[in-house]
Amino acid sequence: MSVAFFEMVGGASGNMLLGSLVDAGANPGEIEAALRTISLSGWSVELRRTEKRGIAATYIDFVIPGDHGGGLRRLADVLELLERSALTDAQKARSASIYVRLAQAEAKVHGTTVEEGHFHEVGATDAILDVAGCCVALDLLGIEESYCSAYPVGRGTLSIHHGRYPNPPPATAELMRGAPSYDAGIEAEMVTPTGAAILSTLVREPGVRPPMRTGRIGYGAGRSDFSIPNVVRVSIGPLASERSASGDVVVLEATIDDMSPQHFELAIERVLAAGAYDVWLAPVTMKKLRPAVLFGAVASPERESEVAHAMLTETSTLGVRVRTERRYTLPRNIETHETPLGTVRVKVAAVDGQARRTLEYDDVARIARQLGRPIADVAAQLGEYVNPR
Repeated sequence: MSVAFFEMVGGASGNMLLGSLVDAGANPGEIEAALRTISLSGWSVELRRTEKRGIAATYIDFVIPGDHGGGLRRLADVLELLERSALTDAQKARSASIYVRLAQAEAKVHGTTVEEGHFHEVGATDAILDVAGCCVALDLLGIEESYCSAYPVGRGTLSIHHGRYPNPPPATAELMRGAPSYDAGIEAEMVTPTGAAILSTLVREPGVRPPMRTGRIGYGAGRSDFSIPNVVRVSIGPLASERSASGDVVVLEATIDDMSPQHFELAIERVLAAGAYDVWLAPVTMKKLRPAVLFGAVASPERESEVAHAMLTETSTLGVRVRTERRYTLPRNIETHETPLGTVRVKVAAVDGQARRTLEYDDVARIARQLGRPIADVAAQLGEYVNPR
């Protein structure tokens, strides 16, 4: 399993996080192609190499002349844009979960509800593209879990939509609640609401660097210049702990006989976004011979409460059973291959020294859709490129 560790050297914003992932190898052309399927028009991409205090980094920004639409958008508007796009289910789920968390923080700060609240700067087109772009980039790089450093906090006050506010602004402070932070000694905004929303949603334990074997490193540059390098650094690689053969997982189950079958698709997406490794449905028979569905999920012990909450929220069940099981796993890593058909990821596992290679389904499906070809034919051709004889 590949993970990413984001170090907020000079803070974090949506475009800085995206820039670091592009610098680490995410294909900017594929990211743009995915984002073009979101019904947002009039934007272009600025992408260039730059230097921040002697560190070479990638600067990426979405340019939207005169875009002031953020204050008109509510959570439902953003979720509809994402749902109608051609992003993969995993990319949609990650992006939606980030905006749901953002809406919850905004609602709490302004004393309103998630449904009634509206976004200002974070609802603008560039913010939506930053969030979705990061989720696409994470998917392209095969990153399954994210970690981050402690949050740097600037000094003084900031001018935002509602006027001048303490640094960090209320919504950002709410998103950073419970995470370690420190005084950066700089009178400027170090972490933007978009950056805080992305990291606080995707990172389960901020301030902790995981035991990992770093393979890729990328730097994303911010717009401002500080006395320290205004960059985010991302390190990507497999967890070092994957060398062990076994570990504990939690299995969560609920038996459901009163829920519309149409609602299970979104429930599965939300449970996966909460951190489940896998989710499944199975037919069962309940008391009085009622046909029902067994909704199951497996997750790490650290994500038990989040996954259980998602199951209780997204399904009609009144309770979730949990048990701990032990599993054996194979060491694995994700390879990225450039082929004549496009970029494709391959999951590589080892059994008794023999490599087992599996094409990532989302990539094969994406290429098949783009080419208008049967997926079986595309998979066979990609297999020849990534498994040379």
